[in-house]
Amino acid sequence: MYVNYGTIEDFEWLEENHPGLTQDKICLARYGQIFRGNKADNGAAFGCKGFGIFLDPSTAAQEGTEDEDLFPNTFWMDGTAVQRGSLALSDGDPQTPNWPSVDHAYRLDEEDRMAYLPSIPVQPFGYTDAEVILRSMSGIVAPNYWQGGIKNLTYLIGGSLTNGGKLEIEVNNKLEEKVSSNVIGVIHGAVEPDRYVMYGNHRDAWGFGALDPNSGTAQMMEVARVMGQRLKTGWRPRRTIMFLSWGAEEYSLCGSREFVEEYEIEMSERGVAYINTDVCMSGPILEPVASPTLMDILVPATKDIFSPEDETENYYDWWKTWSEEGDNFDPEVSPFVGSGSDHASFIFYAGIPVLDIMFQEDRKRYPDIGGYPAYHTGFETFDLVDKVYDANFTIFGACAQLNLRIGLELAEAELLPLKMEPYATVMENGAKVLNDSGILQKLTDLQIDTSFFIEAIQEFRSAAEGFDQLTSGSNSLSELEIRVLNDQMRGFEKTFLLYEGLPDRIQYRHVITAPSLFDAYGGAAFPGLGDLLYKLEQIPVREVSEEYTRVVKRIKKHVSDIMIIIKRASHFLRPIKIYHTTANSGVSFHSNLFFSTLILFLTAYFVN
Repeated sequence: MYVNYGTIEDFEWLEENHPGLTQDKICLARYGQIFRGNKADNGAAFGCKGFGIFLDPSTAAQEGTEDEDLFPNTFWMDGTAVQRGSLALSDGDPQTPNWPSVDHAYRLDEEDRMAYLPSIPVQPFGYTDAEVILRSMSGIVAPNYWQGGIKNLTYLIGGSLTNGGKLEIEVNNKLEEKVSSNVIGVIHGAVEPDRYVMYGNHRDAWGFGALDPNSGTAQMMEVARVMGQRLKTGWRPRRTIMFLSWGAEEYSLCGSREFVEEYEIEMSERGVAYINTDVCMSGPILEPVASPTLMDILVPATKDIFSPEDETENYYDWWKTWSEEGDNFDPEVSPFVGSGSDHASFIFYAGIPVLDIMFQEDRKRYPDIGGYPAYHTGFETFDLVDKVYDANFTIFGACAQLNLRIGLELAEAELLPLKMEPYATVMENGAKVLNDSGILQKLTDLQIDTSFFIEAIQEFRSAAEGFDQLTSGSNSLSELEIRVLNDQMRGFEKTFLLYEGLPDRIQYRHVITAPSLFDAYGGAAFPGLGDLLYKLEQIPVREVSEEYTRVVKRIKKHVSDIMIIIKRASHFLRPIKIYHTTANSGVSFHSNLFFSTLILFLTAYFVN
């Protein structure tokens, strides 16, 4: 059977229009839209006994499947390209969910740990093989929006193969324990050595990994080298800087997840921010995501780095020209970071603000492109980078400069450059979506009062704006006053954590922004609420069902949890009165000359 992208909406459409058709079938989905693990999980929930996921030309070869349209002439992939990847919907070692996988720790037995692993066999393949299978299928014609990119082929929903043929799926996986190491480098801070600004990237790859993760690894090694050279001159940052090279990221974020689980208290108490760069570049256009508190520092930083085309021009001006928006140019920094890389455990589990930096394809030129076509395939080689993506390594340079610039600001600024107001906007926009989609009315129909939830958001707006005014207007603070304000900003993100975890998802604690239950790559405001409402809608007999009553109670409790947590965040931002202090010379920040010197230093070595 062909199930389009394998989203929950695709399976619901099938169940509504062709009930039971997916039962005991091998279901075939094309890559795209959602995380592959969610596709397989959806398939298992709707009765598929096996699953295949293929790269379709509609995403992997959008300009045609002739040789001249494919790698090595372009970045588009031929039909033998196969995207591999983890299917796990939990993070870390599945034997130790939510506790560290260290020596002598308790481990789940095989029966219990299977809840954290895919429940049906899954095999990835390319569109050359997909074409053979799809042309052999009989059955109902798929809807127009399910049609893919294989030439002269009408995609059918299927249900059987022509001539009575059968399709067999064979997967050869082993359950083994392996040791994987994280590599950590530290530059100790001079003034606040107990406050950590962290850089992170993973080393493992599905194959050669030229972009994922080696492009990010290259830039982190370069930033570490440049800071090391600066260290030899006597410089030392105000705060401690950590370089975290993760192992086993492709195995459900094992390296970073286990690190955060093992050192959760230390990270929560001392972590200032975590800067993640997984795929440094797959194109020239910056598409950053960040915790709302860090969103405001990204765009100004692009004015201090070079454009990929001209070192006499800064990246922001080049970006603005590319946008063709003139003075209306307002680059978007997404507040929904998703969970597809190593930042996930820092933000969603430990409550540490994160940034994820990536330069991606030109979406004006390729508006329908998803991720880069070679992602997790055997074609992700140095040649792909050197001959197609970034022959002069200028985008690499911009990526390294941006990491350096932002890391220095977070490590060197006396008063941390975090802002609280963007969280108010995220909450207000989330509440508007709930209202416009009719969810608030559904809650009212369930006799759940949402007025206190809305009032808490309004109260937070006032608290956030007041705190931001306090920090931006401070120009003469003692070291103690700086420390107090910094600790408020550094600890703020943890106020949004629900420590028992979101409903039915113990590994996610962040109630304001976290991945959707049905797409681990995505993010949403108030995700637990949407998850519970979906669960309610799936209960067939609502009037007399004990399960229905139980879920309604859980929704009511979660609305209360959100309200309490937002109020807690507002209270956390209240000014703290400090007595018997003496103002000093004021808040200072390293000059543009300092940043420019380091970036020039970095660029010279990077190019050489």
